[in-house]
Amino acid sequence: MDITTLDWNLLWQQAKNKKTWASKKAHDWDKKAASFAKRTSTSIYTDKFLELLKPQEQWSILDAGCGPGTLALPLATMVRRVTAFDFSKNMLNILQQRATEDGLNNITTRHTSWEDDWRHSQIPCHDVAIASRSLAVKDLRAALAKLTAHARERVIITDRVKHGPFDPEAFAALGRPLNTGPDYIYTINLLYQMGYLPSIDYIRLEETLDFSSFADAMSGYTWMFNNLQADEEKRLKKYLHSITTTAEDGTVSVHRRHVPTWAYISWHPAR
Repeated sequence: MDITTLDWNLLWQQAKNKKTWASKKAHDWDKKAASFAKRTSTSIYTDKFLELLKPQEQWSILDAGCGPGTLALPLATMVRRVTAFDFSKNMLNILQQRATEDGLNNITTRHTSWEDDWRHSQIPCHDVAIASRSLAVKDLRAALAKLTAHARERVIITDRVKHGPFDPEAFAALGRPLNTGPDYIYTINLLYQMGYLPSIDYIRLEETLDFSSFADAMSGYTWMFNNLQADEEKRLKKYLHSITTTAEDGTVSVHRRHVPTWAYISWHPAR
């Protein structure tokens, strides 16, 4: 086999078609916007991402698939301006509300998607373009090329390492199969094939998650499963009890055996 003849975009698409987790549509994210914003607001992910990025005050930044502003909001306090887009209107509403509360007036939001015409959405080229955990796209090569074309100095994405945020033991406890599809290895090889020399760092999340109650912890785990049945909920509770400890004040700590890790991938737009 000659590695130069491999079509990494095709391999990525084939692996994507085998995954057991269906990508969410815009209306799904609209429903989950509030809970997602709450779940991501306390993660160490943001601090670790910004530590690797090292934002410069003169930068303009494009945040593709920005969600509720997990990165756009702190970035707006560090750089000249931010353009943030998402296909979920409710995500953008949360971002705009938080920006107003924080007195930030240098964030421009656009209700658009990866597949839309960004020129029609008035998204110009920026100094830096980022896509943080948002590459749920139909065509990876097209998405990477589009993002790169909108950056002058640097492009940064984060992609899953193995299962990413999913807990394989939780799926096993429910008797459900888990195939999360292609991870960052495909992306790295595709970028190399496209003529770029990507750099890689890793963002490893918390080994222990703290919740105010066991019910809160259950809520933090059920997002992984679509159409959770009553008997499955019982098995999930049993599994979750096996990896939690409860303090005297009732707070619960979940000790994750599979700690989510994200690949932080960056490259220069000029090949």
